[in-house]
Amino acid sequence: MARAKRQTHHSGNHFRARHESEHEIENESEEMENAAQEIGSAAREQFRRMQHNGFGALDVFGGPMARLMDQNWSMFQKMMHAMREESLEFVNRRLEQTSQAIESSRDCDGVTDLLAVQQDWVVNFARDYAEQTKRFAELVRDIAEDGTARVSRAASEVAERGRDAVDDESHRAAA
Repeated sequence: MARAKRQTHHSGNHFRARHESEHEIENESEEMENAAQEIGSAAREQFRRMQHNGFGALDVFGGPMARLMDQNWSMFQKMMHAMREESLEFVNRRLEQTSQAIESSRDCDGVTDLLAVQQDWVVNFARDYAEQTKRFAELVRDIAEDGTARVSRAASEVAERGRDAVDDESHRAAA
């Protein structure tokens, strides 16, 4: 009987210990779940802040950069159009001078006259190429100067917006 009492007492202690252990596990499980929810909530909040700051950075840099890209595309189109026009004028001028040289060669009485026509054609050819190169260089320089001014304005705008964003963020953090 004493043995039965001991077993019952032992079983009761075992039951209580097991019940307390299960209760502790439940409490720890709830604590872990709460901690996980807090961590998840903090992570979501951090993500929202990062997302807001990321969009803010896009706002600061995106507008001026988009305008700069549009301006660069416009400048590229302008340059291609001007170069095409210059090239067409050059080709037409060269064709006209070549036609004149051919017409002049028909009136030649000898080799000396033919060499004179050829020499005039070569001199005009060299002069036209030199002038064309000069015109292309001026065209590219003018477009580059315009582009540099645009980039400078866009960089100033980005710097201004960046300073404003930092000031705004400082004021929000202080508040």
